[in-house]
Amino acid sequence: MKDRKVKVPPVKFKIPLMRFKLPKFWAFRIPLPGHVYLGGGRLIIGSMTTIALGFIASLFVLINTGEQELTWPMAGAEYNAPSMVGARVVDREFPAEASQTLKINLPAGLRVDKITLSDVELGKGGLTDAFKISGTSTNDRLSIGTLTIRDSEFPTFDISNASIHTINATSSVQVAGHTVEPTMGTSTMVTIGSSRGAVRYEASDMVVDRVLILMSATTTPATDVYVGEIVLDNISSAIGGFNLDWVDIGILNLENLVVGDDGDINSADFYISSSVTVNTMNDGIVDKPVDIR
Repeated sequence: MKDRKVKVPPVKFKIPLMRFKLPKFWAFRIPLPGHVYLGGGRLIIGSMTTIALGFIASLFVLINTGEQELTWPMAGAEYNAPSMVGARVVDREFPAEASQTLKINLPAGLRVDKITLSDVELGKGGLTDAFKISGTSTNDRLSIGTLTIRDSEFPTFDISNASIHTINATSSVQVAGHTVEPTMGTSTMVTIGSSRGAVRYEASDMVVDRVLILMSATTTPATDVYVGEIVLDNISSAIGGFNLDWVDIGILNLENLVVGDDGDINSADFYISSSVTVNTMNDGIVDKPVDIR
């Protein structure tokens, strides 16, 4: 039986040609004042050029006018109360370095409701005071209703030229040697009245070289600065001490305070001098070989 060949006719498929015509996006014109017309592409390029030039101009102005405005509580600045806008401060000890000092200048006669600083790390080699609160003289002083220092540590702690009605320093105050020799007298119980219209400064979670809260200048006639309350909570200094000078205070509370820089309890790192007049002294301070590093 012979094989038969069967021829299958070829099958051809033809796909119809499909054509698409895109609209001309650039074929429009926008009227401009003065019978001036720009095509769409030119308009966009012109707009982008304008934006770029604006950005460059802004950058140029920023570079030539200086850095951003310093506002409380940015470090490296001093704030002339009651203003919250600061001026860059230059530390005399390190004039060539960018300062990280936080400074509040309090002019005579100013009333401050409250100053609160919490969770602040400070201290820098070459600085004597890491934290200072001070008036300027016997007659120009900071009058503070209540000053509370808690959960804090300093290599040294010094109070001089002050009048304090009541000092509360319980056994939670542990120091590497202390000398407490205030003059017992009839210190005034400072009470700051109405805080209406008074300024308030608050800051937390900071790392700075030091903190200065100072009366601006000696005045004629002499005038105090009035501060309702200062609270220092969890202030830690590895280098530089705490200095309190030329102040009148109603109540000074020291709670969970650690002071010491050498571990030697036979030399005083905590000192209240005889220039401090005190009405009531609750002294439970404990000597321990503290050495803060």
